Amino acid sequence: MNMNARDECASRKSSNDALRKARMQRRPWQLLITGNPKEPIAFSVETRDALTSMFELFPHLSSLTLKTRHGDLSVTRDFPGDYTSRVDEMIAAVFRNDPDITGIVFPATSTQPEHTATPDDPHWSADGRILSEISEALRAGKITGDEAVRRMKELHSGE
Repeated sequence: MNMNARDECASRKSSNDALRKARMQRRPWQLLITGNPKEPIAFSVETRDALTSMFELFPHLSSLTLKTRHGDLSVTRDFPGDYTSRVDEMIAAVFRNDPDITGIVFPATSTQPEHTATPDDPHWSADGRILSEISEALRAGKITGDEAVRRMKELHSGE
């Protein structure tokens, strides 16, 4: 086995290990309950577990509203800030590990048009490349937080 083939095998093994590890980790979100009830409300562990299970069983569910005697509460998934970049890394790993795959189609949703990730554009969103560039510039200190927010708003408003 020549050096390039050995390096390619090591790279594939590393990418496969990262994908396996990602699958074995717990869900990438936590339950978030928000609202402005008239009195504080505490829920049992069983209720939190049941609500969490509902979101796990219905992945298409974006939110629930809990009607209580003290006011309505919104229940959603709270994702960490870097989850989309982690998805982009997984997409890139798929293309690296299996060059016969030429695209991954992400279907349209109520907020996103259909998008096809490719080896040249390994992002889950049509705006993925631009969002990655904004995030990287912010991390590198090339732009301020305010400038990053301005650019993201501009991107989403279509200006």
